[in-house]
Amino acid sequence: MRILHVMPSFWPATRYGGPIESVLRLCQALLREGVSLEVVTTNADGDGDLPVPTDRITDAEGVPVRYFARRPRTRFAISAPLATHLARAIPAFDLVHVTALFSFSSAAAMSVARAAGVPYVVSPRGTLRPWALGSKRWKKAPYFHLVERPNLARAGGIHATSDDERDEATRLLPGAFAFTVPNGIDLPAAPAVPRDPRRVVFLGRIHPVKGFDVLVPALSRLALALPDVETLIAGPDEDGEWARVEAQIARANPRPRVRWIGPVRGEDKLALLASASALVLPSHSENFGMVVAEALACGTPVVVSKNCPWRVVEERGAGAWVDNTPERIEAALRAILTAPEDARRKMGEAGRSIAEGLGWGEVARGMIARYEEAMARGRRR
Repeated sequence: MRILHVMPSFWPATRYGGPIESVLRLCQALLREGVSLEVVTTNADGDGDLPVPTDRITDAEGVPVRYFARRPRTRFAISAPLATHLARAIPAFDLVHVTALFSFSSAAAMSVARAAGVPYVVSPRGTLRPWALGSKRWKKAPYFHLVERPNLARAGGIHATSDDERDEATRLLPGAFAFTVPNGIDLPAAPAVPRDPRRVVFLGRIHPVKGFDVLVPALSRLALALPDVETLIAGPDEDGEWARVEAQIARANPRPRVRWIGPVRGEDKLALLASASALVLPSHSENFGMVVAEALACGTPVVVSKNCPWRVVEERGAGAWVDNTPERIEAALRAILTAPEDARRKMGEAGRSIAEGLGWGEVARGMIARYEEAMARGRRR
């Protein structure tokens, strides 16, 4: 099985959030399962370029990748050399796996695959969720109906990372073959760090979709009952959003204790999650929410909005899955922070148990089975 992965940006462009790392880990797991695989992407990294070669195949954490220059440096990531390469390369592959929509690389890959008679699978990675489609709707709506809907209608499969995302895709595209394969996690050993009984952590991009308009008033309410609680915000600032968050914090009364520490990765990220008494994620839209899985793996209780597909957190007693309002977020955080130590420990054990079911090997084998279905559908068509 020869698979070509195509996406607008790739490792190490972590500023673009969880899909960058989760697609990298998926590719590594597929390679371990014997799949022949290559990634085609651009050197996009915000307003700049990744320091990677663009004239040959290179190695990214064990994954063979071809990076191509984009011009101009926009999120749409137009790249004529990438399109030229796809036209030559795609006929040699059994299937194309396209990640993300509303990008040049995605449209080019699907167009070439159709012309070459090669089946393709699409991972929207949240781009079909209502919040995402409603953002900048004035330009997304016509583009979706003219370009993305026909592309998706001809896909061999639409890959969702949660059942919620799958159901939304099938409502939007009746008759589409949509399937769920979740993100995985490399289950770490619990970091040997003390847990701060008054520490809350938010980890993710500093972006409007992450729900700071809910988080800040929730933390202000929490400060009334627990003024010594400190919230650490970790993640890259996107488009100057942190300045707007700071202004919200400054206007809050009472003003919560909040500190932004910038991006954290690797062992530092795990240590941060393990040091917290709770992770909070009040997102307006998530197709998965990788940081929730990482926190659960560290034995940290989580408070996550119902805009995220983590009902299992509530069902298994690993935290709270609540309506995305300041009142509900604050109440859930306060309940965890004031719970007896034994109750918090049991929440952490429940979370660790959930994470143990998300190993990358199982995820890769599930994806291979779906690839085979998509290829069979393509041959029948």
